[in-house]
Amino acid sequence: MAQEPVSMRAQERFTNTVFYVLLVIMAVAWLTPFLIIVLTSVRSMGDLISNGVFAWPEEFVFANFSRAWNIGGFSTYFRNSLTLIIMKVPLGIVIASLAAYPLAKMDFRFNNLIFIFFLVGIAIPVHVTLTPLLVMMKQIGIQGTLFALIPPYVVFGLPFQIFVMRGFFRTVPSELLEAARMDGSSEWGAFWRILMPLSAPALATLFIIDALATWNELLMALVLISASKWRTVPAGLLQFQGEFSSQYTQLMAGVLISITPVVMLYIFLQRYMVAGLTAGALKE
Repeated sequence: MAQEPVSMRAQERFTNTVFYVLLVIMAVAWLTPFLIIVLTSVRSMGDLISNGVFAWPEEFVFANFSRAWNIGGFSTYFRNSLTLIIMKVPLGIVIASLAAYPLAKMDFRFNNLIFIFFLVGIAIPVHVTLTPLLVMMKQIGIQGTLFALIPPYVVFGLPFQIFVMRGFFRTVPSELLEAARMDGSSEWGAFWRILMPLSAPALATLFIIDALATWNELLMALVLISASKWRTVPAGLLQFQGEFSSQYTQLMAGVLISITPVVMLYIFLQRYMVAGLTAGALKE
């Protein structure tokens, strides 16, 4: 009988060891491409050709970043992507919150049906909407400009945002809203003064996810925008890749420039994402 706990502890240690070994293997598999990008971006072409991608650089050539930034026009692409995030992300979150509020806190006919209707939007492929979007933007007169991306970006982000906000709103006690109404607050006031401040974790989560999705979106940016001055970072990086396909060191420097902002954003704010997503899963 005394040997059974020892055997169970040994089995548990073995299971944990296998689990951590698998995690290390996965981490190495994920980090190896990133390490190759970093090492390639800080070396010369001669060093890369002579020693290969896995060798340590003979000398660090940080001039690759300045060349990629200046020649590739990344300052313009960064400005366009940041403009899109500033204009699109808050607008989408506000619209989603306004739509999620009655779905979460009001009992009316077809409530669940309307919610399912919103969720169906998650399953619509972007590809089938590109031609209608292009025609619509041409008719409106904004095709080829940065403003052509804002309406589709907002619309395609709404289903998931409504799903998250509705789930979070349901965790907020309805008694708080009732108390606000008894104190003379309107429905609009209860929404902005009570519900929205309490939803800070969910709002932060949506801001991070939406900002990352907006920064990384490529397909609609390629179809709806043609002029170089309106290109976003992914579209600009694709053009840069075509122009410098043989200059691997500068190309990797451009890749590193393009992914650094989103990586830093995720590293510093990932705990808010976890808090926001898990809070929406709790029952009221």
